[in-house]
Amino acid sequence: MRRVTWALVIAAVAATSICSAQQLTRHDLGRTVKFKVLVDKVMQPEADWHTEKWMVDEAAAAGFNVWSPRRAGDLAEVRQVTQWCEEAGILHIPWMRGTLSASLDDETADGKRMVWNSGVEDSLWSPNSDEFWQWTNDLVLEYARISAEMPTLFGVFLDYENYALGPNCYDLSYDDLIMGAFAREKGITIPTLEFGARKDWLTEQGLHDEFEAFQVARWRERCRTLREAVDAIDPTFMFMIYPAPGTKFMVEACYPEWATEQAPLVLADASTYGRASVLPHKQALEANRDMLLERQEFALSQGDNLLYTGGIDPAVKGADPEFSGRNAGMIMEITDGYWIFYEGPTYEGEHPEYFKWFSLAHEAADKGDWAWAWEPRETPDTYGLTELTVEDPTKKQLVVYGWKRPFMDMLQANEEYEVHDMEGSVLSYFEGADVVILQNFNQSLSGDSPFVRMLREYVEQGGGLMLVHDTAWFMASPYPEIARRGYPQNNVEAERHVIWTDLLVEDVRHPALRRVERGVPFETEFYDHMIFRPGDEGTVLVRNEFGDPVYVAGERGRGRVIYAGTYYGYNDALSGIEADLFWANVDWLAGEGMSYRRQARTRDAEGHPAVKWSDRAGF
Repeated sequence: MRRVTWALVIAAVAATSICSAQQLTRHDLGRTVKFKVLVDKVMQPEADWHTEKWMVDEAAAAGFNVWSPRRAGDLAEVRQVTQWCEEAGILHIPWMRGTLSASLDDETADGKRMVWNSGVEDSLWSPNSDEFWQWTNDLVLEYARISAEMPTLFGVFLDYENYALGPNCYDLSYDDLIMGAFAREKGITIPTLEFGARKDWLTEQGLHDEFEAFQVARWRERCRTLREAVDAIDPTFMFMIYPAPGTKFMVEACYPEWATEQAPLVLADASTYGRASVLPHKQALEANRDMLLERQEFALSQGDNLLYTGGIDPAVKGADPEFSGRNAGMIMEITDGYWIFYEGPTYEGEHPEYFKWFSLAHEAADKGDWAWAWEPRETPDTYGLTELTVEDPTKKQLVVYGWKRPFMDMLQANEEYEVHDMEGSVLSYFEGADVVILQNFNQSLSGDSPFVRMLREYVEQGGGLMLVHDTAWFMASPYPEIARRGYPQNNVEAERHVIWTDLLVEDVRHPALRRVERGVPFETEFYDHMIFRPGDEGTVLVRNEFGDPVYVAGERGRGRVIYAGTYYGYNDALSGIEADLFWANVDWLAGEGMSYRRQARTRDAEGHPAVKWSDRAGF
């Protein structure tokens, strides 16, 4: 009955959508028609994770033009679903993991698993292994055969997210297979090395660049072989890969080898899944747009025959039905379409409301009505608090964005602070906090954006702000006179990160350092860090071994700011000097210790009755 009810609700849309979609072909997607891809995890659970005809019909009636079932290993079912999609006038693309599990207990996989540059061995077959490629090729070629017979199935959606231990897949691997092949190619002997020593050894021998080129060339050869095998069956068969813009493997091997004039490579970006943090509706849409444009520009600069799509995931915080629909409209205007990883709502719960808003987005896109995405909300926006809820006013209040469990546990263990996961983005919310930590708040916000202006006002009224890791790279610096992003030259990864490099606390008498040990190299809990360029009003607290500033402190108005380039508590709680440094910084931001001004100030300085001369004895 629930299916019939929803079908009646969208019957008007169905009458036009299915009729107009009947002529749709793979050659239209991304060229004359926007991608509207539904990767379903809401309807399929109603049938024990199988696709049934009513699901395809319902997706088509809502205006989606591509159905992508989350599980597509049964080839007979794949054919049946393809037939249903053809009858509904939409296209079909199976979703497929781009990684293959290899248990650490499986002796047959020893030496053939993915080994990251850190030395971590992942429970995945290496991209250099025959096993990985045999599995990939076998299933993709089966899909290609169906595609040649039934053109409604037009490609494969490959998911390179890492559901095991490490980053997304793949970067260079240091497994036995590739190390041995490289040694044979060079005619050299590589000593027996622990996984964690392999990259360093190659670098010390001056061989790492050659090793990198050698491995990438082998990836490309494997990708090329698969593309050629697919072309022999169906040269219009398309690859769609996630997460875009992509990993090293995706950008340097998949891009050049899988993108052809007859079958462009479709890139699936997940950065627009939901709201940009807890920003209000319009600001979040603007942040998503700016971020997606930047990422798309990079991807399209890498080669030809590329199509770009943005993603939506209702399970992400703040992705309510109306925001998701408006987000879809915004994405379709600036890219070749969108895809939705449809999870979060239940079929009997919010599903009808989500489909209502996606239907409206599709209707607006089909009319070229791009202003629709930016119209005022019609439903209440209940996301984001306007006031911090304090349980114990005797404690200092700390708001944190961007935490993993080890970091949160460490914060909550300090009984001087009441810790809050950030749930608001307006000044009235921030005003309740003594300290705000923004870790990896990766939003491309301009200096005059409402959120950055709000941060400045919060600090100048007396707040303590810590901008951690990538935050001050993506966001325009609220205080460039204190610090702004830096561009490292040594041990660089991804343009902005310095990897595997120790830090040293500066020998400067700053109250944010308290009694932290100076001048002693210390390792950070996370393997990389950012660097900054200090301004005239910034004081460098910590540098790396290359002399790059990693921590910079400053004061504005009645408040205090620290730019911190490290990432806190990714795998474990902080320890040693890094932990001492962190808590000394946080306590200073919360108002402990005297002010530190680079220019001499008097006790009567406006707003700072306790400010003293910075060179005063005992300071």
